[in-house]
Amino acid sequence: MIHCIRNLKIRLKLYILIGVALIGMFIIGGMSFSLMGRMNDMTSDITKSWLPSIDTGRELTATLSNIRLNELGYLTAISDDVRESSLQYLQKEKEDMDTLLATYAKLIDKEEKAFYDNAMNLWAQYNEADEEIIALARQGRIEEARAILEGECVDLYNSLNGAFNDIIDYNAEGSNTATEESSCLYKTAICIMAVVIVAVILVGIFFSFVVIRAIKIPISEIENAAIKMAEGDLDVEISYTAKDELGILADQVRRLIHKLRAIIDDENRFLAQMADGDFTVDSDCEAEYTGGFYPLLVSFRGIAGRLNDTMLQISQSSSQVASGSEQVSNGAQALSQGATEQASSVQELAATINEISDKVKQNADSAQQANTAAGSVSAEMGVSNEKMQQMIQAMREISNCSNEISKIIKTIEDIAFQTNILALNAAVEAARAGVAGKGFAVVADEVRNLASKSAEASQNTSALIENSLKAVENGTQIADETAQSLLQAVNGVNEMTGVIEEISKASSLQADAISQVTVGIDQISSVVQTNSATAEESAAASEELSSQSQLMKSLVERFRLKNK
Repeated sequence: MIHCIRNLKIRLKLYILIGVALIGMFIIGGMSFSLMGRMNDMTSDITKSWLPSIDTGRELTATLSNIRLNELGYLTAISDDVRESSLQYLQKEKEDMDTLLATYAKLIDKEEKAFYDNAMNLWAQYNEADEEIIALARQGRIEEARAILEGECVDLYNSLNGAFNDIIDYNAEGSNTATEESSCLYKTAICIMAVVIVAVILVGIFFSFVVIRAIKIPISEIENAAIKMAEGDLDVEISYTAKDELGILADQVRRLIHKLRAIIDDENRFLAQMADGDFTVDSDCEAEYTGGFYPLLVSFRGIAGRLNDTMLQISQSSSQVASGSEQVSNGAQALSQGATEQASSVQELAATINEISDKVKQNADSAQQANTAAGSVSAEMGVSNEKMQQMIQAMREISNCSNEISKIIKTIEDIAFQTNILALNAAVEAARAGVAGKGFAVVADEVRNLASKSAEASQNTSALIENSLKAVENGTQIADETAQSLLQAVNGVNEMTGVIEEISKASSLQADAISQVTVGIDQISSVVQTNSATAEESAAASEELSSQSQLMKSLVERFRLKNK
C-alpha cells in the first residue's frame, strides 16, 4: 500500500489525506446526529409527555383537595353569603377538575388509558355524590348531606386520590426510566464517539505519516543535492525514483547533474588545449549543449575561431612585414636619390608659377575694370527703361482723356439732335400761329441752322479724335515694343555684368590660389630636402623591422592553427 501511495501524484496524495479527514468527519458527524436525535426524542418524551402528566396529576390531587374543602365549607357556612361563595368556589374547582382531566386525556398513551378511565369513572361517581350533597344542603338537610360527605365521599375521595397518585407514580416511573435510558445513551454515545475519533485520528496519522514521508524524503534528498550543486559539488547522487512529480523532478535533477558534468568537463578540456596553444579543439559532446547551454558552446567556438583567425593573420602579417621591410629598404635608397632630383625640378616649377601668377593678377585687374564699366552701362539702361515706362504711362493717360472727349462729343450730338427737333416743332407751331408767329418762325429757323452746324462740328471733331486715338494706339504699341526691347537689352547687360563679375572673382581666386601654390612649392622644396635625409634613416629602420618580424613569425609557429 505504501509503495502504491508513493507512486501517486502529490495532488492525489493530498486528496487521499483530505478524503480520509473528510470521511472521518462525516462518520463522526453522522453518528453525532443519530445519537443526538435519539437523545432528543427521549428528552422530548420526558418534557412533552411524562413531566406534563406528573404535573397534571399533582394539580388534579390539589384540585380534589380544594373541592373537598369547599364542600365542607359549604355545609358548615354560617350565612347564606358564605354558603353561596363556597358554592361558587366549589363549582370553579370542579370546572378546573374537568379541564385538567381533558388536558391529561391529550397526554396519555395506550398504557395510561386504564388509569384515565378509572379516574374518570371515580370522578363521575364523586361528582354525582357532590351534586347530591348540594341538593340536600339546599333543602336544609344538612345532616344527611354531611353523612354523605363523611361517608361515601370519603371512600370516593380516597379512591380518586389513589387513582391520581397512580397516574403520578406511573409517569414518574416512566420519566425516571426515560432519564436512565437517555443517560445510558449519552454514555454509549460518548464511548462510541471516542472510539470513532481515536480510530479516525489513528487512520489520519497513518495516512499523514505515509503522505508526509512520501513527500519529505525526496524533497530532502533533492534539497541536499541542490545545496551541493550550488556550492559547486557535482558529485552527488539522487536515489529517489517514483512516478509522481517528485520522481520526475529527481529524474530531471539527475539529468541536469549529468549534463553539467559533461559540459564542465568538455569546457575544461577546451580551455586546457587552448592554453597549450591548440586552437583546433572542438566539443566532444555537442548533443549536451541544449537550450540555454548552446550559446556557451557557440561562445567557446567563437573564441577559439577568433583567436585562430587572429594568430593566422599575425603569422601572415609577419611574413608580409618581413618581405615588405626589405622592399622598404630598397625603396628608401631610391627615394633618397629621387628626392635630390625633385628638389631641382621643384625650384624650376616655382619660378614658372611665379610668372603665371603675375599674368593672372593682370587678368584679374582687367576683369575688375570691365565689371565696373558694365555696371555703369547697366545703370544707364535702367534709367532709360524707367523713362520709357513713364512715357507709356503718359500715352495711356492721353488715350483715356480722348475717350472721355469722345463721350462728351456724343453728348453734344445728342443735344444738337434734340435742338433740331425743337426748332422743327417751333416752326410748325409758328405756321399754325400765322402772322403772329412769323418772328418766332425766324428764330426757330436760326436755331435749326445752329443745331445743324453744331452737329456738323461735332462730327468733324469726333473724326479728328478717332484719328488721334488711332495715332495714340499706334504710338503706345510702338512704345511698348521699344520698352520690351530696352528691357531685354537691360537684362542682357545685367547678365553680361554678372558674367564679368564672376570672371573677376575667378581671376582673383586664381591669383590667390597661385600664391598659395607658390608657398606650397616652397614648402615642398624644403620637405623634399628633409625626405632625402629621412629616406636613409628609413632604410636602417626597415632592416631592424625585418629582424623583428622574423622573431614574431617564430613565436606564432608554436601554435597549432586551422588553415582557412
